[in-house]
Amino acid sequence: MADQVSIRANVDLMILDYLLGLTISGILCVMSKECTNEDVNWLVESVQNFRGMIIVHRIEPPLPWDLDIKLGIFDLVDLFRFWEPPKDRTLTDFTPLSDIAVQFMDFCHSAKENVSWTRWFDLGARFMVHAIIEEAPRFPEPIKRLHDWKKDNIDIDAHWEVSRTTFLTQIPPPYGTAGPVSEENLVEMFPLSDLASEFTGFVEDLMEVLDAPLLVQLEQGQLEGFTAEETQRIRDYCMI
Repeated sequence: MADQVSIRANVDLMILDYLLGLTISGILCVMSKECTNEDVNWLVESVQNFRGMIIVHRIEPPLPWDLDIKLGIFDLVDLFRFWEPPKDRTLTDFTPLSDIAVQFMDFCHSAKENVSWTRWFDLGARFMVHAIIEEAPRFPEPIKRLHDWKKDNIDIDAHWEVSRTTFLTQIPPPYGTAGPVSEENLVEMFPLSDLASEFTGFVEDLMEVLDAPLLVQLEQGQLEGFTAEETQRIRDYCMI
C-alpha cells in the first residue's frame, strides 16, 4: 500500500510538471496577445489543484530542483499577466509592478545557478524604471523596497547596484539623476511592450535550460534521479 501511495505521489508530480510547461507557455501566449486569459484559466486552475495534491502527499525530500523553478516561474507569469498601469482608476486586488519585480529578483536569486546574471539584473532594473514611470505617485514604498533590494552578498549586491544606477541615469529626480524629461518622452524611451517582450524572452530561455517534463522522460524510459527499476514501476503503474 505504501508503495502504491509513493507511486501515486510521483505520478501527480509528473502531471504537475507537464501542466506547468503547458500553462507557462499559455500565459506567455496571453502576454503576447496571441490568446486570451480565458484560454489558459483552466490550465492555471489545474496547476493549482495538483499543487495542492502535492502538498497533501507531503513528499520528501524536497521537490526536484527544476520543478521548484517551474513553480516559481508560474507564480511570476501568472501575477504579471494581470498587471496594467494603474493610472487614476480604482484598484482592487492590485499588485504593484515593483512588488512583482521584488518577487522576480528573489526568484532569480533562488535560481541563480540557472539564470543569466546580466539578464537578471538588467530586467530587474527595467522593472524598476517602469514602476517609477507608471506607479511612483501611488506606490512609492514598493519602489523603495525594489530600489533597496539586497542579499548581503558582495557580488549580487554589486551587480544590482550597477544595473540599477545605469538605468536611473536616464530617469529624472527624485528617483534618477537625469535632467528634466517629460512623461511622454519617458514612455517613448521605455515602451511597456519592450518590458513584456524582455520578460517573455527571459522566461522562454530559462525554460529551455530546465529538464524535459517528467512525463516525457518517463515515455523515453528513464526518469532523472530514479533507477531503471523505479522508472519501470512507475511506467507499469501508468500503463506505459
